[in-house]
Amino acid sequence: MNVPNVTLIGSLLRDPELYEAPGAFARAKFTLLQRPRLADPGQPRDPQAKQLTVRCVVWRDLAYKTAQTLRANDRVIVVGHLTQRVHQPPGESAARMLIELTVEAIGTLL
Repeated sequence: MNVPNVTLIGSLLRDPELYEAPGAFARAKFTLLQRPRLADPGQPRDPQAKQLTVRCVVWRDLAYKTAQTLRANDRVIVVGHLTQRVHQPPGESAARMLIELTVEAIGTLL
């Protein structure tokens, strides 16, 4: 199946979290906040403007590099594809549908 790539520009809400399990691939997770651009620099943001938060996951070597170099509030451009999975939080009977961006490329915006 051919999944189209998605490109997002935004800021990291927190530092990326690196997970390493024995015998498994390294992964890093972070949340990207995408806000509309200001119409006029120096003006306050419109409180009604829609913000988008996207959960992102990065695998293998790119996970290490992401966790080592990026920090909260860094502005980045992210390319990847959307994936959907079912997650059952501990102690809850209902499963949740999660949509996250599996990152294929990431870089800081200068």
